[in-house]
Amino acid sequence: MKTVVFSILSMLLYAISNIIFEQKLSKMNNLTIIVCYTSVVLILALIIRQIVRTDDVSFDFPKGNVLWFALGVGVIYTLADYFFIGAYTNGGSLLMITSIVALFPAVASLFKFLLTREIPNMYQISGYILAFVAIILIAKGSVK
Repeated sequence: MKTVVFSILSMLLYAISNIIFEQKLSKMNNLTIIVCYTSVVLILALIIRQIVRTDDVSFDFPKGNVLWFALGVGVIYTLADYFFIGAYTNGGSLLMITSIVALFPAVASLFKFLLTREIPNMYQISGYILAFVAIILIAKGSVK
């Protein structure tokens, strides 16, 4: 149940942030936006870490290879955010950008296949095709 709640809340919050990007921040420089919200993320993460003190071993700061992977993910997220926000600051619309983002599962599945050679099943492939068709239909229906 916790996974469902977290997923729904993240979807709602990302949807709100996308509207803010399109309506209020699209004229700003994408790097400036990243610096602003990353500062807030760092401060809140440190505060929340202190509030949620736990004895759970997985809560400890990563070490060794795990630290390098965590830092690598940080680099990936920073670059992804730079280009994602750049899509808005370079004239992209909410509909276009969120439609493209809807293909994340299909692209992730492709990367997973390239790394692990684990072939998606027919249900997943069908879902990716339906998602692609849905995006095309939404985009065509939104043309004024």
